[in-house]
Amino acid sequence: MAEFEIGQVVISRQGKDTGLEYVVAGFDSNGRVKLIRPDKFNVSRPKMKNPRHLQSTLRRAENLLEYIKAGKDIDRGYFYRSVMD
Repeated sequence: MAEFEIGQVVISRQGKDTGLEYVVAGFDSNGRVKLIRPDKFNVSRPKMKNPRHLQSTLRRAENLLEYIKAGKDIDRGYFYRSVMD
């Protein structure tokens, strides 16, 4: 868990979603990472993934931190503008 931070952009390395970018929204008690991507998994219902199946990046979605901490779902357009900048 130490290698990932909330708001960090990560890439899936295994599974049906290989190559997709997600933003880290938190961690659960079992050490899995909570990921968001508004087309399917938003803050209220994040995707859970094993951290070994993720590749970290240097990018951060700083604009989304306020939404994540408040537990608010993020609009798809705002999400992609924040992640792609």
